[in-house]
Amino acid sequence: MRILITIFILFFSKLLHANEWKMEYLKEMNDGCLKTAVDNVSIGQAFEYCGCSTHGIYEEFEVDEILDIFSSGGLLENRKYIRIITDCNKKIGF
Repeated sequence: MRILITIFILFFSKLLHANEWKMEYLKEMNDGCLKTAVDNVSIGQAFEYCGCSTHGIYEEFEVDEILDIFSSGGLLENRKYIRIITDCNKKIGF
């Protein structure tokens, strides 16, 4: 599931140029996640996981912070990100 977050960040990263989250950014992130997640888990699990991870990223990161971490290749080593993904995976039984 960690890869899912990485993939959907690619979908919305070009839209983000400010430090504050906007609804359109969060929707794009969630929609990108859902497109990938439904190929790996049930639709219900996909909505649960993507909603959880989108909310977690919104709560824990500023826009420029997550983009900097992603751009530097450090996303999969970031403790806050790993905690979000781990917690969301637990919610869907992974």
